[in-house]
Amino acid sequence: MDKHNVTMYKVLVVLVLICSVNSANILVLMSVPSPSHFLLIRPIVNNLASRGHNVTVLSVNTDFDPPVNVSYIHLENTYNVLNGNGTVANNILKRGEENPFQATMSFYRFGTLGCIGATSSKGWQTLQDYPDTFHFDLIIYDFTTGPCVLGFLHKFNYPPLISITGFSIPQFSHYLVGGYKPSSTVPHFTMLYDSDMTFSQRMYNFVVQNFDSIYRQWVFLPRIQRLAQKASNFPLPNLGALEEHTQLMLVNSNPVVDPAEILPQNVIAVGGLQIVQPKPLPEEIAKFIENSRKGAVLFAMGTNFKSKMFTPERQAMFIEAFNQLPEYNFLWKFDDENLPMPASNNLMVTPWLPQNDILAHPNVKAFISHCGMLSTYEASFHGVPIVGLPIYVDQHRNAQRTVRAGVGVALDMKTLSADKIRQALLQVLEDSQIQSKMKKRSALLKDQPEKPIDRALWWIEWVLRHPHSNHLRSPLLKLNYLAKNNLDVFSLLTTIIVIVFIAGYKCLKNTRKTNIKTLDTNKKLK
Repeated sequence: MDKHNVTMYKVLVVLVLICSVNSANILVLMSVPSPSHFLLIRPIVNNLASRGHNVTVLSVNTDFDPPVNVSYIHLENTYNVLNGNGTVANNILKRGEENPFQATMSFYRFGTLGCIGATSSKGWQTLQDYPDTFHFDLIIYDFTTGPCVLGFLHKFNYPPLISITGFSIPQFSHYLVGGYKPSSTVPHFTMLYDSDMTFSQRMYNFVVQNFDSIYRQWVFLPRIQRLAQKASNFPLPNLGALEEHTQLMLVNSNPVVDPAEILPQNVIAVGGLQIVQPKPLPEEIAKFIENSRKGAVLFAMGTNFKSKMFTPERQAMFIEAFNQLPEYNFLWKFDDENLPMPASNNLMVTPWLPQNDILAHPNVKAFISHCGMLSTYEASFHGVPIVGLPIYVDQHRNAQRTVRAGVGVALDMKTLSADKIRQALLQVLEDSQIQSKMKKRSALLKDQPEKPIDRALWWIEWVLRHPHSNHLRSPLLKLNYLAKNNLDVFSLLTTIIVIVFIAGYKCLKNTRKTNIKTLDTNKKLK
């Protein structure tokens, strides 16, 4: 076969494969105002597109260069609302000092601000103007901050629903898929301890978990319902009830990193799915890493935290600590205008760094991180010990889990100093036990039958092949609160026991009286 025929044969094979793909129209709803959630879901969107599906994405964040069969509808006003249009509407540092009850309310305030931003965006109206008869084969929905955008499930006549989150396994996930989250073993996201709790910790966790449930059900969801209904040109059903249409849930979790939980069969753990094959580093970055005498350290605080939030005094602490460790090179993702003091030769400062690609480099020895879930997974996958500097939401919990697992140390923003930064760095850079445990964690994360992204895609297409096949759904969704917790059974059994006890007591009492009367009668006869 000549080269021309070989080329034609390859083209024919490609065309046959393309034609054989059962192309689906998929709607993705992403109203969470966080770039990290977008980074988690974008690989799913792009991979679905590469498989021939048409994907429409309603999103706070957008891709500047999407595949040809991916269309973004931008919720353009969300960050304006979240950032208060210049005022402080979402003070991240202040949120980091809240107690569990305050942090819970702040979490739902964050969701409320996201809903206000979504419903006031032109993108909301764009999707709303689609005809009701427009056919979507599937909806994928980021459920982390509530069902504000889920009215579109109703508008488009209830295609199969897949719920997804980058927030580990949220405290309210069982309301969507059933299952059971016992407060005796599953700590609330605001708690700094793990499954093995003392009595006082279990009691506190029980109170916080129930406060969260009550606040979500009676304050947050009604508020979201009102906001969404005001912006909708069609009557909305109960949005909280719509979440229960979830046929499948994808969670950013893995028991190597997160404590094990009791999960229904339709909850699929895909922790770290955003981790891709590392690309070659830009030449300047690669040389800087490779020219370090003992290794390099990456310093990146995620997508929501801005460098100016450190204040110049704290920024100077890091520069001073880095100056004291000249045998290591430091790469700092720094997006402020100016450094508070000159940087030494062992510090590279730049507003953007390819985090996953840098962590994959064998000469990177430590990672100063805010301990967001995505960053924690990337560091763990590549075997890079962590110096945690948590700010808010689940980051404090993630940092403590890192410390307990022996794969890193944690710093406190309130008591930060150059010396503490230097000591923490030396600990993770020179403690062989920390390095060994992180390498072990990396090996466990890599030892899976398939990549998490491939697992997610297989299950998404499984739902497309079997729409509305609900045999995996938990039967707990069909039960009310009393039946779900067997409180009705407990009440009945308690009532029966009390009745039997009372009846037995009365029988004994009557028998005793009868015996006394008989004895008195016998005495009189004598």
